[in-house]
Amino acid sequence: MGNRPNKWIAGILSFFVPPLGMIFVAQLVWAAIYFFAAIGIVALMFVLMPGSPYAVIFLSFALNVVAAFHSYKLASLYSADKIRPHYSRWYGLLGIYLGTWFVVFGFRSFLFEPFRAPAGSMLPTIEVGSILIAQKWGYGHYGSYGFTPFQQQISAELRRGDILVFDYPDKRSIQYVKRLIGLPGDKITYRDKQLSINGKKIAHRKDGEYINYGNGALPPVYLSRFVEIVDGKEYSVVENEEINRIFPDTISFLFKDKCKYDAQAVTCEVPAGHYYFMGDNRDNSRDSRYWGFVPADHIVGKVVYVMH
Repeated sequence: MGNRPNKWIAGILSFFVPPLGMIFVAQLVWAAIYFFAAIGIVALMFVLMPGSPYAVIFLSFALNVVAAFHSYKLASLYSADKIRPHYSRWYGLLGIYLGTWFVVFGFRSFLFEPFRAPAGSMLPTIEVGSILIAQKWGYGHYGSYGFTPFQQQISAELRRGDILVFDYPDKRSIQYVKRLIGLPGDKITYRDKQLSINGKKIAHRKDGEYINYGNGALPPVYLSRFVEIVDGKEYSVVENEEINRIFPDTISFLFKDKCKYDAQAVTCEVPAGHYYFMGDNRDNSRDSRYWGFVPADHIVGKVVYVMH
């Protein structure tokens, strides 16, 4: 009788982690099937149904319920004379769980990590709710889930126009996503909606309109779309031409003495070891124009893929 897996434990394990419950009843094939089914549901959420979270939650719940009943039945049918393999014992399950966790943590820490865009500061490039895949290797910020055990100097090339994920300077537990505009030593000026880098005006070509529908709770906002080209990288920005931006000079930040403000412009000289970021939604982005420079060790990774 001691060899038969407990059917209640099997059901509970499968309800929360279907593959683990199937391993508990020594069914590796079924564990793989449920694992790939769960991956398929995640893919649906990210790719096919990004705007249907409730459908994905329902599918995940349904899969877990089916797995719970399935493993309960398999445990009930398990022969009492059959010797259970070591991997299905508690120590085997613990080892599999910890091993899987370390693999996932290592992948997210050193290779690629997903992020979600919570706001519209990077419209039209990144829509609200988009899933961002950031490359971690080469950016020296090796950690995930709020834990960064390894940190070193950046070895990847940082180029103006790149979209980067970084820790907010005043609160590192918050990650921002913005476009890199200024490198150390650059002089950045944003005057009357015209960006200049080191005294050179950046190409700024009108490219029609962009309608920001938001979440539907408020009327749509009609914005002007422009194309900018920085160091050969072309991207779109949007502006609200009804807003005559006046930059506040009230927030204190490190190296603020390197910035000058007036009613229509801000000019900053980027200090060594720091970077200057701006959002593509120029009149609805809190960025380096407001809270200053981003230290090099705050940079998390480069956005290499956006799933809308």
